[in-house]
Amino acid sequence: MGKFEPRAVSALDILLVRRLAGRSLPLDMVSALTNGIGGVEEAALAAVPLTDLGAPTLILRNGHGGYVGQFRHRLGDPIAQFSFLAPEPEEGNCREWARLLDAAVGQAGRRGAHLVCAEIAEDHPAFIAFRLAGFAVYSRQVLLRRAPAAVASGDPGVLRPALESDTFAITLLHTNTVPRLLQQADPLPERAENGLVYERDGQIAGFLAVMEGKRGIVIKPYFHPEVYDQAAAVMRSALMLIPNAAERPVYVYARAYQDWLRGVLEQEGFLPWAHQALLVKYTVVRAERPELSAVAALEPNRRQTPAVDGPIHFQPYNRDGQ
Repeated sequence: MGKFEPRAVSALDILLVRRLAGRSLPLDMVSALTNGIGGVEEAALAAVPLTDLGAPTLILRNGHGGYVGQFRHRLGDPIAQFSFLAPEPEEGNCREWARLLDAAVGQAGRRGAHLVCAEIAEDHPAFIAFRLAGFAVYSRQVLLRRAPAAVASGDPGVLRPALESDTFAITLLHTNTVPRLLQQADPLPERAENGLVYERDGQIAGFLAVMEGKRGIVIKPYFHPEVYDQAAAVMRSALMLIPNAAERPVYVYARAYQDWLRGVLEQEGFLPWAHQALLVKYTVVRAERPELSAVAALEPNRRQTPAVDGPIHFQPYNRDGQ
């Protein structure tokens, strides 16, 4: 393995990526559960130089096989999200995967990302590779699933679609309910309109971020502590308002700080589907700034900035110049 190093995919790697992608491990559950893993097409676009198309994809060749990892990131965004690893990691190859992950983090940092995230079960062999690469657990989560079925009766008026004017109130709710460390790794969706809000006494006390695709629906809930008793009614209303909730599976995130929510969801027909950890690693962002300094041999009489040891006292000023 010594002569093989991780690198960005090229057009010559696309066939290998296509072959391996059929046995991939998803690391971005929202994308995987809503639209599946479309890594081959995005890898092909990423192989085109001088563009920001597709998703950055790296490969570590190993003879006729290899290891492939992909993450999603728009240039300048602070967060990059791993999409998948292929083939699915197994016990015994963790160090090779750790090398690939470390290279991916470096590339994300060069693109401007401050941190890189991945979602994975703690008992999966790939978890060891992430830890070897320096990733830390920021939160644990349970994904609960409701199979396609008729929606039980409820009051759809409990919720309403979010408006652009709700953005500030939703952001404030997110700030006051989500642990600060987790806010950095899992911010709110960019558009508040992609969700439903619950109001109490004229204030937004609950928000459901709804992500929908051809394969399923994912909900990330945010509740103020004072409305826990309304969570069941809120979820029933959400299922009635989401158009395809009866035809597609619905997944709901229950993070560690929302452990109480699991019981509520199970009462509404949701069952635990996956237990995972949210893994995060910060990148080293290089700040390129020229710093000018005088050359002693050429500027012997250069002025020195005075150094002051202690407080600086200013004399009072009056209009007479005294």
